[in-house]
Order: sequence, then structure tokens, then C-alpha cells
Amino acid sequence: MKTPLLPLLTLAALLPAAASAAANELARCEQIFRDNMDIMVFTMPCPADEAARAVPQDKLAAHLREVSRCEALVAGKYAAQKEAVQERLNAYVAPHAEAARRAGNSPQQTAAYCAKQNAAARQKLRQY
Repeated sequence: MKTPLLPLLTLAALLPAAASAAANELARCEQIFRDNMDIMVFTMPCPADEAARAVPQDKLAAHLREVSRCEALVAGKYAAQKEAVQERLNAYVAPHAEAARRAGNSPQQTAAYCAKQNAAARQKLRQY
């Protein structure tokens, strides 16, 4: 029995699109993980400033939902890439951790670091 050529060609045409969508989804999740570091982790040594209260809680909730969704995707659908994703996140974190350590050397440096990091966190949250 002959296999119809058109369905095979259609399937062959859809495979690159599916692969591209998966790559985009994983790349988006990696950006969400980096955003989460900026929002939740890199601000940990900093006191909340007045502007932090102006960020709507629904934005934070939406961000946290995206983090949870991506964690589930990396644990399941993209489990084969989990280690590579973690390595890229570690590479992103390393210079930020060093900057935070350096900022802890003086109150002026800490204040400057916190002002910059709190502003970055607010900007990232507004995207959600």
C-alpha cells in the first residue's frame, strides 16, 4: 500500500516549526529564571524601598506562576536539558553574586547596589 505523499510532506514541514516553538519556550523559561534571580534573589540583602510598594501584587503573582510553570517544564518536558539550563543560570548568577559581595564592603556601596537592584527588580516585574 502506498503512503500518500501530501501528509508526509505536511508532517515534514511541521517538524521544524515544532522544534522552533520548543526552543522558544525553553528560552523564554530561561529568561523567566533570570528575571526571578533579579527579582527575588539579588534583592535579598536589600531593604525594600518605597517604590517596591508601588508594584502591583498581581504582577508578582503572575511572575511566580510563570516561574512555577517553567520549573515544571524543565522537570518534565525539558528534563534532558535541565543540566544545561542550570549551567547557564549559574553563569548568569556568578557575576551578580560577586557584585553583591563587593557591595557588602561598605554602606555606600550597599546603598548603591540596592538602589540599582531594586529598580531592576521593579522593571522586570512590570513585564508580567
